[in-house]
Amino acid sequence: MKKYALILLVVFFSCNKTKPTVSPTFDGIVSLNTNLSSSEPLTNYTIEYQAVYAMGAKGAQTAAPWGSLNPTGSTFDFSPISNPYFGLSTLKTIGFESIFLNIPIVAINNRSMPTDIVNLAFDNPTVKSRFHALIDAIKDQLNDNVKYIALGNEVDTYFASHPTEWTAYINLVEDARAYLQTFKPNIQVGVTTTFAAASSSAAGQVSLLNTNMDVVALTYYPTSSNFTVNDPAAVKEDIAKMIALAKGKPLVIQEWGYPSSTTLGSSEQKQADFLTNSFAQLKTRGPTNFPFVSFFKYRDWNAAYVQAITGQSAGQNFYEFMSSLGLKKNDGSEKAGYQVLATELKK
Repeated sequence: MKKYALILLVVFFSCNKTKPTVSPTFDGIVSLNTNLSSSEPLTNYTIEYQAVYAMGAKGAQTAAPWGSLNPTGSTFDFSPISNPYFGLSTLKTIGFESIFLNIPIVAINNRSMPTDIVNLAFDNPTVKSRFHALIDAIKDQLNDNVKYIALGNEVDTYFASHPTEWTAYINLVEDARAYLQTFKPNIQVGVTTTFAAASSSAAGQVSLLNTNMDVVALTYYPTSSNFTVNDPAAVKEDIAKMIALAKGKPLVIQEWGYPSSTTLGSSEQKQADFLTNSFAQLKTRGPTNFPFVSFFKYRDWNAAYVQAITGQSAGQNFYEFMSSLGLKKNDGSEKAGYQVLATELKK
């Protein structure tokens, strides 16, 4: 009798061990990119930012290249961050509690610097001094809801063809971060790279780049080099790689997206499945690892704009990628993924 009682006790306690729990919601800040086609009126920015806020997104992501804010010399143009449509004050007024601002010194394949210093070495004293001057000029516009600043956008694509410039760039962004934080110590600074390069071809350089940054900033699109999609389930393994390469630092995701074009082996359902899998993993990993995730994007660009930025036409892979990242079509009709995101945000 004692033998059977002991067996029952063992079974009881084995079945009642505390199991790891998964949050029913993702408690990090979610953003939804609203970048519009160039032909659309600027007033649409406010409309779409208000729409994504109404969905439940509490974060906003925007960009203002150094060369746009400071075209040359002591000439400044604050409209990219002060305009009434998507300026920093407007985003705060709408209600976004966490704003990610990219001020790229390098943006994808190009330097985004003032024209009179664009050809100087990144760590030239004049370049460092001029970036200090930029910070002096804009610091009062960096309201308390600006939580993150990136100093480059997918910079690994530029350094793939300029590999000898990595060290000088790292020196510049470390100096810029230190100077910025003398005025805004609560803003966390990073540099956005692609997940693809950070986890493979440029892993060593990106690791050095992030050594003295506050956060690891990434863009994430699970596709092959020709833009055909990976399986939506790949997000589980990819998130594990992100956490490993972050080495304990928070991961701030500037762009998290998946195209829906059938040309790329995808579909609206695959895009929706990717979002479902993404939230399942983000809930498990939590906001300590992922405090800010910006999904890309709210609505597709129109055909003319995609042709202009890709140099391709319908049926070609880069065109299809860039034209189908939205959770809504350009006409505003919803794809399956829109409801996935809307449901998660309502939770």
